[in-house]
Amino acid sequence: MNTQLLLLVMAALLGAVGCATLKGGAAGDYERGNASASQFAKDGETCAKQAEADQKQFGVGGEHDPTHSTYNRMFDACMRASGYTRKQEP
Repeated sequence: MNTQLLLLVMAALLGAVGCATLKGGAAGDYERGNASASQFAKDGETCAKQAEADQKQFGVGGEHDPTHSTYNRMFDACMRASGYTRKQEP
């Protein structure tokens, strides 16, 4: 097999696996701070609904976007606007 073709196939496979492991944003990725558990959950639900609507309207690939990039950006912006900060990744 041609070496260049093999490298191309391997790169495509790694890219597909990497993208498949990305997930949409979740409230559990943010620090609750002084907010009550119920308020935090409510804000998370509100941001998820807003992010879903944004993805349907503007998302590249919509629900078929394996990176959830449009959803993640809107969810993050909404949570930050609500006063929450992202947890530090280990």
